[in-house]
Amino acid sequence: MRLGAASLERVEEQRFPVSLTAMTQDEAFLERQARSLPPGFLDGAARTFQFSSHSWVLRVDGLVVVVDPCTGNGRRLGQAPAFNDLDTPYLERLAAAGAPADEVDVVFCTHLHHDHCGWNVTFQDGRWVPTFPNAVYLFVEEEFHRWDPASPAQHANSFNPNVFDHCVRPVVEAGLAKVVSLPYQVSPSLTIESATGHTVGHAMLRLASEGMRAYFTGDAFHHPIQFSRPELHLPGCDDLASAIETRRRLVRRLRDEGAFVMPAHFPAPHYGRLGLDGDEVRFLPGGAE
Repeated sequence: MRLGAASLERVEEQRFPVSLTAMTQDEAFLERQARSLPPGFLDGAARTFQFSSHSWVLRVDGLVVVVDPCTGNGRRLGQAPAFNDLDTPYLERLAAAGAPADEVDVVFCTHLHHDHCGWNVTFQDGRWVPTFPNAVYLFVEEEFHRWDPASPAQHANSFNPNVFDHCVRPVVEAGLAKVVSLPYQVSPSLTIESATGHTVGHAMLRLASEGMRAYFTGDAFHHPIQFSRPELHLPGCDDLASAIETRRRLVRRLRDEGAFVMPAHFPAPHYGRLGLDGDEVRFLPGGAE
């Protein structure tokens, strides 16, 4: 798709069903919200949605940018069995989308959960090495220190074992990491901004090009029902109160700007804008060229 002068591609790693009852058991609300959504957003019988794990690839301002490079192959992740022992052609899909690993200029992880930074590295000759040898990897300072075992800000998370040592430290040792404070201007069209809560340093990427705006929101939203009820959530937030406030703020901003929202896990068509149905905010899927 195109937004202003930017071209965008989505590169999928995998998808699997996730229960919506972990967010809410309000059946009437779910049915009402699901009426205008494609089937992947609610399996009526199972009360699940299709959780898509994917990256976004942007070409703008002369850069090739990869946002949230998924989990990676051959990992064991304890309490996250859906991500264990993957063997996906992710890099081949990336190349097919016009972004072979050695032509990527910038890698940005909205946060450092394994399914957003795993392909930062690949396992070669008994060690983890950077996947994108010619890229600068942008890490938000607060998020970087939240996972660094040497930092006082670090704390354990059984969902996300060894993420710093496996997915971040090899990038730092290769001289490819840049730790940034927010807001950070990546290029004339791209800015990294705070979207804290899901993790303490969770961030998003804002695209503004030729009057078009889009927000790559990582895990600020997992499902469109959160646009209408920001207090709904999947388990695992570092700071739930901040995550809820971030969602409220983003809903206002997305509506005020008429911007596209590009989350990390929505099923097809994976992105859209916001509208109103009476008093309820609704997700309007798709809509770009």
